[in-house]
Amino acid sequence: MAIWNDTLDLMKRKAEVSDSCLVAYSGGKDSLVVMDLCMKAFKNVVPFFMYFVPDLECVDKQLAYCKEKWGKDVLMYPHWLLYRCHKQGIYCDEHFSKDEMPEPSLLDIYSWVRAETGISFLATGAKKSDSIWRRRCYFSSTKSWDWAFYPCQEWNKFDVLAYLDVNKIPIPDSSGKSATGIDLSTPSLLWLHDKHPADFQRLLNWFPFAEAVVKRRQFYGIQ
Repeated sequence: MAIWNDTLDLMKRKAEVSDSCLVAYSGGKDSLVVMDLCMKAFKNVVPFFMYFVPDLECVDKQLAYCKEKWGKDVLMYPHWLLYRCHKQGIYCDEHFSKDEMPEPSLLDIYSWVRAETGISFLATGAKKSDSIWRRRCYFSSTKSWDWAFYPCQEWNKFDVLAYLDVNKIPIPDSSGKSATGIDLSTPSLLWLHDKHPADFQRLLNWFPFAEAVVKRRQFYGIQ
């Protein structure tokens, strides 16, 4: 109960400062909760999505749900890791022509969205319980970002599932990771290959060597 009261207090304080808010929307469980909370607290909510590979049907389905549920179109921006993976030749050709490719940070993408929309406050679904990496990334390196806030930072997955259930928001299809999204990790790639083969083929257009994880499973079993 204390966690819920703290979340309500945070939302109220932010809404008193501004009636507008950006939401980092992935279509995953946490971002659905944050989107719903912000829609209840702010007059103007603008969701945006950072794509790793564009035009994936499994992702478009969750973006469409945002329009269906809250009447909001989701703005599209490239994921900050997309540049790094191409530049460093992760599951794709490494070439000197990519040396001049920019390598933006998460802050750079957030600054881009804030500048284009003119909205300062930005909410994400990051939780301290997600992982050590996310705990360090969001709750250590971003302490100086007074414009970013995390409504679910003290929640656990059971709090998230309970909120979705009470508010009749369907649990999304996902790879089962604590942080939902499409990336080049082995669990994500295998999930995409098994559950959404057409989308996996689209991913291979960007990262043609990602099929190696599927071959490795065929040769050696689950890794």
